[in-house]
Amino acid sequence: MTQVTPPSGRAAEASGEDGRVAASGHRGRRVALFDFDGTLVDSDQALAAPFRALGIPDEAQPPLGLPLVEACERAGVTIEAYLAHYDPTVAPPFDGVPELLDQLARWGLASNKERSSGRAELARLGWRPTVALFSDDFGGREKELGPLLAALALEAHEAVYVGDTHHDRSCAAAAGVPFALAGWNPRARRAAQPDDLVLDHPKQVLDLLG
Repeated sequence: MTQVTPPSGRAAEASGEDGRVAASGHRGRRVALFDFDGTLVDSDQALAAPFRALGIPDEAQPPLGLPLVEACERAGVTIEAYLAHYDPTVAPPFDGVPELLDQLARWGLASNKERSSGRAELARLGWRPTVALFSDDFGGREKELGPLLAALALEAHEAVYVGDTHHDRSCAAAAGVPFALAGWNPRARRAAQPDDLVLDHPKQVLDLLG
């Protein structure tokens, strides 16, 4: 597990081979791409609440990070029933996230969240990503970074993806995009893999952009 220490003031860049981020100089400036739930907002309880309301105990709930279609199928409930119980107003941003986003001229979002609730939460928080893609944009399947890169006119090495689950890690690897773990989420930190670049605070994303 690699950790970033921003006081050094050095930028970080991808190795270009395995998608990891390593400290070194970099020409140009990367664009930050983010997952939403568990990365920008502390939403674990908000995501679990509809399942509880529908009688699904915590131990039987699907793992976090799945596309909503798959999560509801695993739980044996409909998407409509889940969304009827989902409250898009309760998940707070993680400390430091609003300040980080305020400093980004361009940023993207790729999330397995359902589009209408995702857009409602972005509006509530006053966040305006350059491009935001949700589960519906991927046909209800696992998200991909390729469409987001294309929409932003970026090559894989020109971005870094920040997420909190193994779905995010795999998504970044599939696209060849460097991955950083949102270690400010304690759940994500506990599940960190040995090769993960673990960020302690959102402001450390800036050190990865060059």
